[in-house]
Amino acid sequence: MLNTDDDGYIIGYQQEYFDHGEWHTPFDTTNAVELSKTELDKIVLGASKLVDDAIVVDQAKLNEIKEAAKPQPTPEQLMLAALSLEVAKLKGAKA
Repeated sequence: MLNTDDDGYIIGYQQEYFDHGEWHTPFDTTNAVELSKTELDKIVLGASKLVDDAIVVDQAKLNEIKEAAKPQPTPEQLMLAALSLEVAKLKGAKA
């Protein structure tokens, strides 16, 4: 079972679960699509879609996710960096 956002990107999924020696699907399988382990391994949450029974990763969306996950400097860190640069310039001007 794939959970998707409004744009069709996979934001979660559930596979069968094993319980007391038996596999179960805890959801309605009316529109189920069987995917191989290889296809499941391709899923990147937020950047993958199911297209023609195969997982396709949107590289642009993946890049957006990676960019958003990068640490962002705090206002204090930005201020210290600017101050350090200013001090370095002043020291360079005196030399």
